Amino acid sequence: MPKEPPMAVLSRLGAPSQGVFRGRRAIDAGLTRDQLARLRADGSIERVHPDVFRLTAVAPSHEQRLRAALLWAGDAAAATGRSAAVLYGLDGVKASTPEVALPHDVRGRSSTIVVRHGARAAFMTRRVRGFPVTGPEYSLLWLAHALDGEAFEVACEDARRRRLTSVAALQAYLDRFGRQGRPGVAPVRALLRELDPEHPARSALEVKTRRLLVAHGITGFVRELPLEWNGRSYLYDFAFVRERTILETNGRRWHDDPRDFEHDHEKWSVPGRHGYRLVLATWEKVTRAPDRLLRELTATMTTAG
Repeated sequence: MPKEPPMAVLSRLGAPSQGVFRGRRAIDAGLTRDQLARLRADGSIERVHPDVFRLTAVAPSHEQRLRAALLWAGDAAAATGRSAAVLYGLDGVKASTPEVALPHDVRGRSSTIVVRHGARAAFMTRRVRGFPVTGPEYSLLWLAHALDGEAFEVACEDARRRRLTSVAALQAYLDRFGRQGRPGVAPVRALLRELDPEHPARSALEVKTRRLLVAHGITGFVRELPLEWNGRSYLYDFAFVRERTILETNGRRWHDDPRDFEHDHEKWSVPGRHGYRLVLATWEKVTRAPDRLLRELTATMTTAG
C-alpha cells in the first residue's frame, strides 16, 4: 500500500480541530521532524505554539486559535473567560486572545494566550461545541474581572435567561469557591445583591434601563409584574406599583410579522385597564436621551400617584 502523503496525514490530524495539530501526533502518524520543517518552509503549515501547528489552508479564527491554545496547554486545560463566553454564546462578548484555565499544579505561560490558574474542582469543566470549557460560574467570575459592569451584567443575564446558571447557583458557587480577594468575586457579589433572583433581564436594553434607573436612585420597582386580561397574562419589565406606573422596554424598530404588532398593541393596552400608566423605554431614549426618559417617567409617576 502506498505511503500516505504528509499533507494528507496532517489534514486528517487537523480535521477535528479546525486545522491545528500537535507535532508529536504527526510524528506518531509517521512523519519526521524534517518533513514538518520542509512543510513550514514552503508555507503549508505554521508553528503557533511550541509543538503546535496550523494548516495555513484553513482560515484562521478564534476557534482555531483556541484549539491551538488548548493543545499547547495540555489535557488539563479548559477554555474560560471570554473564550468560554463565546462558546456559550453569551450576549455581547467577543474574544480575540484565547483564554484558558489550568490547575495550580500545571505550569503554563504564554505571551499569546491568557492563562488563568485555579483549583481543578472550581473549573467544573464540561464540553461545549466539542471544546473543554469551564462551567458558567467560573467563566462568569473571570468575565466580571475582565469586563465593565454593564457588559458583564448583559452577559450574566443572558446566562441566567438561557438557564446556564441562576442567582442561587452563583451564590452557592461563591460560598464554596469565592475566597476574598479572588478576581471577579467582589463585582459578582455586588451584582447579585441588585438582581431580581427570579426574573433575569430579557435583553441588553433591559439591563441598560435597570442600570439607568439605579444610577439615578430610582429603585422602587417590581420586575416582571404580571397583569391578566381576557384569560392571558402579560409580564411588564419595571412596575412602580404605588405610583401605578409601568416602564416597559421596547427595542424593536419595526415588526416583520403583523402578529407581533397585534400582540404588542394588546399588551400595551392592558396596563390602562388595571389603572396603570405606561411609559416606553426605547433604545433611542435609553442610550441617547436618558434625561428625557427620566423626566417622562418621573412626571408620569407623579401624576399617576
